[in-house]
Amino acid sequence: MRWVFYSLLILNVIYLGWQLLGYSAAPAPQVAARTVAPASLQLLEEAGHSAGARPRADSSRRDALCVVAGPWSQRASAEALRSQAAGISGSGRIQPVTVRRDRLNWVYLPPQARREDALGALRELQSRGVDSFIVAEGEDANAVSLGYFSSEESARGLQVRMRDAGYPAEVRETWREIVEYWVYYPLLPDEAEARLAALVASGSGEAGVERAACR
Repeated sequence: MRWVFYSLLILNVIYLGWQLLGYSAAPAPQVAARTVAPASLQLLEEAGHSAGARPRADSSRRDALCVVAGPWSQRASAEALRSQAAGISGSGRIQPVTVRRDRLNWVYLPPQARREDALGALRELQSRGVDSFIVAEGEDANAVSLGYFSSEESARGLQVRMRDAGYPAEVRETWREIVEYWVYYPLLPDEAEARLAALVASGSGEAGVERAACR
């Protein structure tokens, strides 16, 4: 009879252990669910912040552009366009811009301390058939001009020939500065921009309408 008793005791212990393990394991899925949920919510929140930032960046880039009409050589012409276009695009802003025109490469002998020295160099060059003249005024007064070239290669060639002949010739880029007048507007609806472009095109000259960075 003892083996029957011990067998029943062992079965009871096994059954009790199985019950305890089953109850302790059951809550595990609930714990896992609680730990995963906050991470997912955090990712969604971060994604929301990123998505919200893009329109602001695009908006700032758009605000940096203006509709620009011009150029005109006279301010009065820009004023006239602004007045004519008031009903299309509102009041624009006239902006003068300094630009460089007629870029050339100048070959010359550096300014002499005395005009008599410059005249002596000029006579000597002309006796050799070199076309030249003396600069009369400005920071280059008493320099001897040897010529202007649109090609830097041609200017350097003359410089080398003059130096080989014993003259300290130099080359410098020169240009003519002029002031252009432009009318700046904030970005306009497409229809208003097209009407402004048609108005500008109807006038004389080479003025047009484009988009450029606001100044």
